[in-house]
Amino acid sequence: MRLDAATFVQPGYEAAPGDWSDTDRRAIASLRGFYPEIAHWGDLAIGVAFGELSQEVLDVSWADWMLDQRDEIFLNYCCWRQTRGQWDGGLDAEALAQANEWKKMAE
Repeated sequence: MRLDAATFVQPGYEAAPGDWSDTDRRAIASLRGFYPEIAHWGDLAIGVAFGELSQEVLDVSWADWMLDQRDEIFLNYCCWRQTRGQWDGGLDAEALAQANEWKKMAE
């Protein structure tokens, strides 16, 4: 079992490129490099997931500072949304850390 892009986009759009600026495409490419667990997702799904993490967890429009290195909070958030549904916990990294089933999914 893998993290499912359809958690963030409609079925059929999991591999869609989306309509992103060149700057955003570079950011999404950077994220894809840091997170091989979701490298099979299209740009649309990665960008939507990262944007939702930025807004729902970090309370910013786009968490630019997270584009320079891997942070498992992103995968924990993706896993939470896939396995538990909507996130309404704000910046509660401890709660998000419990959503670590992706580690077994990636095996």
